[in-house]
This record gives sequence, C-alpha cells and structure tokens, in this order.
Amino acid sequence: MNMEITLKKLWIIPLLVTALAFASCEKKTSTVVEDRNTAPEVLSLSIGLMPAVDTAPIFLAKERGYFDELGLDLSITIFTNAQNRQSALQSGEIDGTMTDLVAVAVNVSGGFDFKATMLTDGMFPLLAVPGAADKKALKVGMMEISVSNFLVDQWIGSDYEIEKVYINSIPARLEALASGQLDMGLFPEPIASVGAMKGLEKLIYEPVDGFSPDVMVFTGNAINNKAEAVQRFHMAYNMAIADIRGSEDAARDILIKSIPNLKPGLRDLMNLPEYHEARLPDDAYLNRIISWTNGIVDQKLDVSPSDMVDRSFVKQ
Repeated sequence: MNMEITLKKLWIIPLLVTALAFASCEKKTSTVVEDRNTAPEVLSLSIGLMPAVDTAPIFLAKERGYFDELGLDLSITIFTNAQNRQSALQSGEIDGTMTDLVAVAVNVSGGFDFKATMLTDGMFPLLAVPGAADKKALKVGMMEISVSNFLVDQWIGSDYEIEKVYINSIPARLEALASGQLDMGLFPEPIASVGAMKGLEKLIYEPVDGFSPDVMVFTGNAINNKAEAVQRFHMAYNMAIADIRGSEDAARDILIKSIPNLKPGLRDLMNLPEYHEARLPDDAYLNRIISWTNGIVDQKLDVSPSDMVDRSFVKQ
C-alpha cells in the first residue's frame, strides 16, 4: 500500500512540472502578444511642406497610415510662399519644415535655433527657351540666397557667361522665362514640368556630389522636447521609401493627389529623383555649401557643419 502511494506521488510530480511549464509558456506568450498589441502613446508633430517632389514619401506615409501605426499624429501644412513657411517655423506654429542647406547655413549663422535632421530628395531641372543652350551668354532666373543660385553655379557656371536675374517668386520667374525675358531659369519639380508643358525645354543635371541640398529641419525645441515624435517621423518616412522603391507609380500618384492644382497630365511628365532613406551629407559637402554661401552674402558665416545638422535620427 505504501509502495502504491509512493508510485502515485512519483507520477504526479512530473505531471505538475509539465503543467507548470505549460502555464509558464502560456503566460509568456500572452505577455508577448499583449506587448505587441499595446498601442504606443500618441505623440503630435506639425510640419510645413512646399509643393515639390520631395514630399512624396511624407504624403505616402500619411496616406498609408504609417504615422498612425507608429503613434504619431502628424499635421501637415503646404506652403507656396517660402517667407510664410519661415515665419511659421520661427513663430513656433510648426515644429519643422522642408527647406535647403543654403537657408540652414544663413539662418543658423543668424542665431535661429534649428537643425537639419535628414536630406529630402528634390529635383531641380533648368528650363530653357528653345535654342538657349547654344548661346555663350545667358540670362538666368533664380532666387539670390538659395539652392537655385547654388545649383546654377555648380551646373553651368563654368560653361556660360551668366547674367543672374533674381526673381524670388517662382510663378513670376516662370512667366519671365515663358515671355522671353530670360534664357533659362531653375525650378523645382513639378513646377518645371508645368513649364515644359508650355513649350520650354527641360534640362536635367546630376545631383552635386550625389546629394540633394534639400532638407527637413526641426527647431531646437522640437528636437529637445519632441525627440521621440521626430524619430517616429523618420521611421515612417523610411517605410514609405521602401514602398516607392517597389513602385515609382506610388510616388507619381500621391504627388498628383496631394499637391494642389497639379494637372493629371503632369503625372508621367515629372522627372522624379532617386528616393533615399533618411540620410545626411558628409561634412565635406556641408563645408562646400558654407563656402559658397560665404561668397554670396559677402561675409564669413559663423557656422560649422555640426551647427547645421543633427545626425541622431539617421543611420550612421
């Protein structure tokens, strides 16, 4: 009898161990599922964009719910005037915006607290009246302290005698070119394709050193106090980049849908850039921007590459 009880106890012990093991596994599995299903705290971020092809990954991430998936409530304002965009950033109306490295160098030197956190992929064709490329001397329209002036110098500065005509308003610049007051002008896509539809020739050049000078910047306040929100923005951006690399049509469709007043006929006429995951240029490129800008403003800017960028949101 005692032997029978002892044997029963011996059988019960492994059964208990097995039951406890299964219970432990079930608890762990439940915890993992619970963790995966727990929605992150929703954070807010507001940005300003310009009507340019750079915006495709951002609009696509918005449409496909990537910002929502990562717990980011992203507010987007589209500006058609660079000065209004700058005012919104400086007043704190928005946390970040799309701009360019020339503007970053000038503004940081002037004491404005913001930094570029990643490049965006812009496209800047030169538009020309028919036959202009065969001339030796050209009147070229651009904005003075801007990426348009920088790119004109880099691309055609050594090939032509250039008279620079500074017209800040893009519509006014396009009208001056279309009416024959200029030989060439530099324009962002998709505005450049609007000019091409009017009979102007579109000239495409390779990015200087492989980089677009366009960037997303965020204020010091946003970087310091909304770092997690800024990080989620970059993560969603990269998710959309993967989609665009799988199908360029995704970029074309979202641009036509998201940028106001674009005609459907521009969809296949636009020249799109090669879209990259969030990245920043090396210091050599930034120093090139600073050196060129020094010459344009005719003074030495009080700025260094480390003052212009924050590399903590991109892969090193």
